[in-house]
Amino acid sequence: MGVMGMDTGSEKARTARRRATRPMDAPQLLVGRILGGQYRLDGVLNAGGMGIIFEATQLSIDRRVAVKVLKPTLSRDPSLVERFQLEVEVVAQISHPNVVKLIDSGGDDTGLIYLVMEFVEGKTLRQALRGGELKLWEILEVFSQVCTALIEIHGQQIIHRDLKFDNIMISRMRDGRIHVQLLDFGVAKLLSRDINLTEGGQVAGTPGIVAPELVDGEEPSVESDLYSMGVLIFTTLAGRAPFSAENDLELMRAHKVEPLPNLREMVGQRVPEEIVDLTMELLAKDRSLRPGSAMDVRRRLDNMSRRIRDKFPDATAYIPPDTQGLQLPKRPSPDLSVLEAFDESRAEDSRGIKRRFSEPRVAPMTVVAALSLLLMILAVALIYVVFVTTGSG
Repeated sequence: MGVMGMDTGSEKARTARRRATRPMDAPQLLVGRILGGQYRLDGVLNAGGMGIIFEATQLSIDRRVAVKVLKPTLSRDPSLVERFQLEVEVVAQISHPNVVKLIDSGGDDTGLIYLVMEFVEGKTLRQALRGGELKLWEILEVFSQVCTALIEIHGQQIIHRDLKFDNIMISRMRDGRIHVQLLDFGVAKLLSRDINLTEGGQVAGTPGIVAPELVDGEEPSVESDLYSMGVLIFTTLAGRAPFSAENDLELMRAHKVEPLPNLREMVGQRVPEEIVDLTMELLAKDRSLRPGSAMDVRRRLDNMSRRIRDKFPDATAYIPPDTQGLQLPKRPSPDLSVLEAFDESRAEDSRGIKRRFSEPRVAPMTVVAALSLLLMILAVALIYVVFVTTGSG
């Protein structure tokens, strides 16, 4: 028993040392915490630049929920707290089957600020596409339901600003139908409030889907969200994004000035011309040339989906000619148990907003060190040449 006690003590000491070296924002440090006496954090689902999302249990009714917590080290910054509270305000005013539902929000006595959402079962659109689970007409149905969500939020003067594969959840109901829910309003713009929580030189959202006009600092609009959806449809059909680049700045510049690739040549005859035409309209660089509303886009998607389903009822899943664009974004896969504060600071600032200008690809001190070494080599070579010349004389 004494040996067992000693082992237990040693293990406790090691655990204490590990915990002492972890930063305050390490998600696993919060697992097991009960917020507001109601929500037990059971496991980490995701961690971003500003928040940590947990799978949790609502203890009063034993219900699984999702809890987003503002990183503890950010909760002392009033502007970041305001950004987080704006997300709560945005989600709170939306009640729609195609939008994730807010259940609660608050703060605990340790200063943690959180919002509680329904737990969405299913897969992200990226996962469903990579798994080859959707027929072409079902893909159109997915984007039709995304439009349904946009109709609702746009009607409430909300611009999502971050439509991407991982923010679209798909559930397959028992009767085989698809149900779509839109997630993550962390960088949404509430047009009814004259407030700007981003800093100069920043563009809210993800560089790979940002509309060209936003690169110039114009106000987000309905057409901005529709452009992002066009990027997703293009990538879904072709299997690769319309543009790629070495860094965020070049990628956003490509969306602004580079001509669109020929989607028809990329997909061949497997995709009807009307789908290609709609995609190219959504990706028009001039926002005035895009469809005027999500309702218009939904109507067209529904008509196309119905025609394809009726004509090819036994069609197999749609597999794009390429799959590069359906892969997860390239980034380190950190151990969530030791994830540091601002773990993704190279891609996002503390507000969860993507930087407009990328970090230098070579660290400045590395350049200085290399130049210093080169100068030393040149100096030694010069001394050697002078010595040899003098000796020969």
